[in-house]
Amino acid sequence: MAEPISIEGQRAWLKHYGESSRALALGLLNFVARRFRLDALRPPPHRGGAQAREVEARRLLELKAQGVNVPAVIGEGKAALLLEHTGASFNTCLREADAAGRDRLVAAAIAAIASAHRDGAYFGQPLPRNMTWDGHSVGFIDFEEDPLEVMDLDRAQARDWLMFGYGVAKYYETRPQVLEAMLAEAMEGADRPVVDHAHEVTGRLQALARLLQRAGKSGQALARAILVVHSATAFGFLALVVLSLDWLADGELDLLALLT
Repeated sequence: MAEPISIEGQRAWLKHYGESSRALALGLLNFVARRFRLDALRPPPHRGGAQAREVEARRLLELKAQGVNVPAVIGEGKAALLLEHTGASFNTCLREADAAGRDRLVAAAIAAIASAHRDGAYFGQPLPRNMTWDGHSVGFIDFEEDPLEVMDLDRAQARDWLMFGYGVAKYYETRPQVLEAMLAEAMEGADRPVVDHAHEVTGRLQALARLLQRAGKSGQALARAILVVHSATAFGFLALVVLSLDWLADGELDLLALLT
């Protein structure tokens, strides 16, 4: 949990790390990912308290050294970090923007992810809610987990594109071809193993996408995300894994009932 505070007139964020209670859910996700050979979607350990704080502090330092726009650590406690404010919520900016504005924001985010990948960086969950925008640059937040604990760098970068595509596809309900084009251009510069890993995932998910197209609004949105990213990059999503990762982050999982 993070709360805004003011230090000498400057905004900052105090992030508290509670104890984790997700062992059962993570175990289930890991089983599903292994069962369907979807290594790029294996969930990394989610720790709590001081351990989660240590993981995030380390990841922030690593990403900062790689030139990624992440918050500086201003201070820390046993199970808390005081973090620099890096801009408004990217998710909020997307919701409030018109079509052209969304395209500019998404293009900026794609460029930031691609640039970070070229320098050997990876994120974990670059969803809009874990990103910021200061009017000029995209920032990234929330690094309590480290995908490299359960996968290699190529798979971790493939996971980044899967998560990002899932997160922004809902904003392109009537213009999926625009998102396809932006992602396809980005994939032209991605390392071949990253594209290969993502292609391996998508081959097993087209039937699921077709089923979800007959579901409710949320199911149709997820199906659209699968098909858009598949068309652009040969990527896809295992709905149960992605939605469960989403629930682990924000406690919401309203679509799972459609899959049971």
